[in-house]
Amino acid sequence: MRRKDKAAKRQMTSAQRVLDLPEIVHADVPHIEMQGNREAVVDGCRGVLEYEEDKIKLNAGMCVLLFRGSDLTIKTYSDSLTEITGEIIAVEFEN
Repeated sequence: MRRKDKAAKRQMTSAQRVLDLPEIVHADVPHIEMQGNREAVVDGCRGVLEYEEDKIKLNAGMCVLLFRGSDLTIKTYSDSLTEITGEIIAVEFEN
């Protein structure tokens, strides 16, 4: 782990203690918000691995996220978030 990464991790751990945040709320774990089954917003996406109408696979750091459904599209993709729209039938987590 690079020195810069270690310092950031220590800083995040300190912030977690002060704010009394759960262990899972940190930079290595993706944050997913769903609006019913029509929209998913993923914070922590590090890349798109697969992109088809019926499935979208994202690199989320500690895991790979697989969205299955129909008419799936990536509405927004940036360093800060990825927004998937369409009819989402399932979300799978792969290590």
